[in-house]
Amino acid sequence: MDFALTGEQEALRDTAAKYLADDRAADDGQAWAEVTDLGWLDAELGTVELALLAERMGWARSPSPWWATVGLAGPALRAAGRPVAAAATLAWAWANGPGTLAEAVAAARGRVSTQGVGCAVAADGTLTGRAIRVPHALDAVDLVVAATGAYGVELRLVDASAAQATPAGAGGQALDESRTVSTVELTGVPSTLLVAADAAADVLALTRRRALALLAAEAVGVAARALTWASGYAATRTQFGAPIGANQAVAHPLAECYGQVETARSLAYRAAWAVDAEPGRVADQAVLTASVAAREAAVTACEVAIQTYGGSGFTWEQPLHHWYRRAWWLATFDGTVADTRAELAGLLLDG
Repeated sequence: MDFALTGEQEALRDTAAKYLADDRAADDGQAWAEVTDLGWLDAELGTVELALLAERMGWARSPSPWWATVGLAGPALRAAGRPVAAAATLAWAWANGPGTLAEAVAAARGRVSTQGVGCAVAADGTLTGRAIRVPHALDAVDLVVAATGAYGVELRLVDASAAQATPAGAGGQALDESRTVSTVELTGVPSTLLVAADAAADVLALTRRRALALLAAEAVGVAARALTWASGYAATRTQFGAPIGANQAVAHPLAECYGQVETARSLAYRAAWAVDAEPGRVADQAVLTASVAAREAAVTACEVAIQTYGGSGFTWEQPLHHWYRRAWWLATFDGTVADTRAELAGLLLDG
């Protein structure tokens, strides 16, 4: 069996690396048009191809809502036969209802009562509720909403301009200013049905697998960027006439971090492959494993890099802090690493 990337996949990865090489810090209409022209929203791209793009997004700490569009909103839009073109995101966590994607899937499967909780669908199709922790809500044109209808959880489409989005944190309160999360108020907002209650659970399960797989790949990109910076600094910064990387106290943590990052990369690629090739239990196990490994690798690599830089690594002018904030955003998305470990243990041990 050949585990190598295909020529097309390598070309896609290299193109993304060149496009993101200048660490694009702004995301405007022109940047989104360029992403569309590059084909990064095409339906032909599988999760492996999307993971390669996500890895480069993590390397550049891109502020683009691309991940929210293809990872969170994309599965529902595709299931409804709609093109994925405009920036979009998903609202699934509610102030009085399911708080995580796993809980949203359980609610859609009828394992958790949704009566009187979450977002309600009125008889005329309008939505009322308060969504919390919605990524890129301020950037979205389309908003996919997991709402409770007469027959269970449905996925519905809302014009994001009709909803009121308020950033959950700003300035120093934001964990990562380039990827804000918002509280979204829906009060009698018109909506269009995308996925009915009988199919919503499967679409939400796919959404969770794809979103977590892409974030694992993004975390690998964050970790690789931090490790590259730290290794370069250790090789060029000299003290007492020798590079600081010659000291075991500097070299050993970097070497251990390298092994951790490469392990996370392999697991992230396997998870991306499993999402399409072996959906269900196998994919869930692969995605959770990759999530734990990649999130921990990202945080560890950033911390090792900051330590390697010494005193300068602790200044706010050091760019590493921005990647460190993204690493912690990834490590706490939809639950902590400990939560993910517990879920993985349950999947492995409970059968």
